Formats: sequence, C-alpha cells, structure tokens
Amino acid sequence: MGNLGILEAYRTGKGRIVVRGKTDVELLDSRTKRSASIIKEIPHQTNKSALVEKIAELVENKGLEGISDIRDESDRSVNRCCH
Repeated sequence: MGNLGILEAYRTGKGRIVVRGKTDVELLDSRTKRSASIIKEIPHQTNKSALVEKIAELVENKGLEGISDIRDESDRSVNRCCH
C-alpha cells in the first residue's frame, strides 16, 4: 500500500510496509441473505494460524460483528509451487 514505508526504510533503515490479502464475498443463502467472506490470499510470511486467532479474538471482543463461524479450509497441497 503505497511507497512511503519503503522510502522511509531506505532512508532510515526503519519503515512500515502495509500489505493486503485478497478476499471474496460469496452468497450462501439468498433467502436469509447470509454471506461468507473468503480469504483467498494472505501476504507472504503471514502466519495463517495467528491470523485466524486474531480474527477470533476480534469477534470475541466485539471488534468484528456478524461473524458466526471461522474455519481454515485451506489445503497445503494447493499452496505449493511447482517443483
């Protein structure tokens, strides 16, 4: 997100670089208008289990509203690069 953090890192040796993942929203039930937020990609070197724990903590502390379930449905074999 932007280049100010990169420039600051080059200039001072310290800087903050903000990266984002990719998400989709899928409609689960048109009658009840329930939807699912699907995290498709997370930034490189992001700990997936720590991310899931942080999301659960935010839900528990009412930082995120409307979440009824959190699941990790990723498959290790899908995330690997070609050999």
